Amino acid sequence: MAILERAGVCTLDCPDTCSLTVSVDEGRIIKVRGSHAFRYTEGVICNKVALYSADFVHGEGRLLWPLRRVG
Repeated sequence: MAILERAGVCTLDCPDTCSLTVSVDEGRIIKVRGSHAFRYTEGVICNKVALYSADFVHGEGRLLWPLRRVG
């Protein structure tokens, strides 16, 4: 399957609201980089988003459904 380029935005609560270009292969994130769509950030993103987005989305510790409060 071909690698798809998708537009996105950072979900972290920073004041910059970074625009992202996300490379996706078979439904999994393989690379995240800054997009030039938002002139304020000019294609620059922080290291935590660039390096750890795929782990956050596809990681073993990710919640797959809402938790129910007990007690």
